[in-house]
Amino acid sequence: MKKVFITLFSLILLASCATQTTNEKGPSEEDTATFNKHVESWKKAANGFTLEDPEQVMSIFADSLTWNNPEAFMNITKTKEDLTAAVNFYINTFDNITFTEDVYYGGSLYSTEETSSSPDGIRAYGNWKFIDPSSGTEIGYKWMGVLRFNADGKVYDFADWFDVSSIPRQIEGTYNR
Repeated sequence: MKKVFITLFSLILLASCATQTTNEKGPSEEDTATFNKHVESWKKAANGFTLEDPEQVMSIFADSLTWNNPEAFMNITKTKEDLTAAVNFYINTFDNITFTEDVYYGGSLYSTEETSSSPDGIRAYGNWKFIDPSSGTEIGYKWMGVLRFNADGKVYDFADWFDVSSIPRQIEGTYNR
């Protein structure tokens, strides 16, 4: 009886491992390449802040862009022109802008909208840091963005989140982490 039980248990375990391996094939090489291309596009845009080059930042965004900025409710979207103005504000107001400790995730197998494993949607996380030239204060905050790319490799839908109110409080020295 003991041998039968061990044999049965071994067969179940073996079948479970085989099924798991078959179901975990992961993304295709083409999807991985597309995802990596989109990540590099975002890194290029983020580096445009460091280079103080708003054209480089904006080069990844489609003319038809809808942007949900950090201060807006989820149902309020803005345009590429609005994002351009925000990018110019940061570049013209602050020094030494960097995006660090960045990580990226792609696709979504589960969503409240529709299920997708497309590499054309990425979530980017990281820390933005910069200097307020008037006070010399180093400002930093963690940030999250969701970027959706079209067939031309341009971002057509963008939402980002961070604590906008922390910036003036960091400059004043009243912000506690």
